[in-house]
Amino acid sequence: MADILPFSANITEETLIASTRLHNRFAPDTAFPQIDVLSDGFKELCAIIAKYNAQSHFRLRLLHRHTTIPEGHILFGTGTTEPCGYWTRPTRISDIDLQKIHPHIISVDTASCTTDDEKRDALLFPSEFREGPLVSVGYIDGNFFTEFTHCLWTKGLGNTLGLEVIQGQAGKMIEFSFDIGSLLLQEDKVAADVRDGRREYVTLRETGWSVTVKDGLVDTTGETRCVEYSTGHVKATDTRAKSLSGAVEILRDEGIFAT
Repeated sequence: MADILPFSANITEETLIASTRLHNRFAPDTAFPQIDVLSDGFKELCAIIAKYNAQSHFRLRLLHRHTTIPEGHILFGTGTTEPCGYWTRPTRISDIDLQKIHPHIISVDTASCTTDDEKRDALLFPSEFREGPLVSVGYIDGNFFTEFTHCLWTKGLGNTLGLEVIQGQAGKMIEFSFDIGSLLLQEDKVAADVRDGRREYVTLRETGWSVTVKDGLVDTTGETRCVEYSTGHVKATDTRAKSLSGAVEILRDEGIFAT
């Protein structure tokens, strides 16, 4: 039976170490997985989320990585206020308070499952974390995770799609990536020509989808988008981007923020 790392359980250091191995196996953003939102597999995963009324807890997530996380680190996001969003970067495990952390991105570990029995018993495991209290997923039927995982295997999407925990993140967001980390901003804080795709040399790629149900019909909305430059997803190296404040300064100088 498929399961999920219990959200009500404290995270251990062993979990963090394993999460880094899982994350580093994702496709790099220079080779983004191609996903067809009209495909049967994508639609079926969204339908499973809706079937178990899990859409208030999870989004569908495109799995990818911006960097290789060093040994002894995890991918860890913290909330920001100026600007409003999230700053996510490789962070030393020794600097993490294990009582104030929760899984943010979860997926199957395809590399550790080679037989049918292993796939049937596979866990949904975290590859990225956020600062904050442990997540509550309410009273979602455990069969949700079993059915979702089975669909990933049967549709060949285990390396492509996973789940993103919604906790604390509402509304549409746009992500900007640097060598040292990624800044996820509320869409209305981003200049109109960037969020509308009119800025030269900048394109937007959907990486997260919310699921909605209305009158019995299941629909999806691109909730999270990442910025891709002509040189790639990660912003060209800039000596100022050594911290969050440096990344913000670069985006401000480029007129990224809404005025």
